[in-house]
Amino acid sequence: MEPADLLLVGDWVLTMDAQRRMIRDGAVAVRDDRIVDVGTRRDLAARWEAGHTLGGSGRILLPGLINAHQHLTGDRLVRSTIPDSLRSDEATFGWAVPVHAAHRPDDDELSATLSLVEAVGNGITFTIEAGTVAHPAAVLAAYDRVGVGGTLGTWGWDVAAADGQPTAPWSGPCAEVLARQEAVLDLTADHPRVDGWVTLV
Repeated sequence: MEPADLLLVGDWVLTMDAQRRMIRDGAVAVRDDRIVDVGTRRDLAARWEAGHTLGGSGRILLPGLINAHQHLTGDRLVRSTIPDSLRSDEATFGWAVPVHAAHRPDDDELSATLSLVEAVGNGITFTIEAGTVAHPAAVLAAYDRVGVGGTLGTWGWDVAAADGQPTAPWSGPCAEVLARQEAVLDLTADHPRVDGWVTLV
């Protein structure tokens, strides 16, 4: 028998492999944060000596889901406070954008942590952030705390009034906006689970 850190077990394993196998009374062996084997519980118990077993009857194991559009910051801390009767432009620019603008780094980290924990509870292990992050390092810390993957982008509005002053939070001259985008790419360049991306609005 080989050592494994973890053996996940369930009534079913949905593999999503090329054959789309569904393994009844299945198991997944994990070593060094990597899946090393998938099969029936009986076969894996014979091949792997696990340090810990998780799961059991009534469980279905499946690959983590991907949320393709999620605002990790702002919204989470004011959930259900924006009136439903507002037009979308009024809700966005009269409520949501000012909330984002008022957030400090610790607000963004808390909001992102709450969002990602809720996502994990729903089977989501990869979140594509919609690019509305004011404090990228704080949100990256939330990704690390929760231990999931995703993307990270920051606000980028290259619009300014005739006098050159910003017309909205995080708006500014093109060079300034692009520099913020580049800083996110640098921040995430060597991250094992989070990719930076350019998000221009």
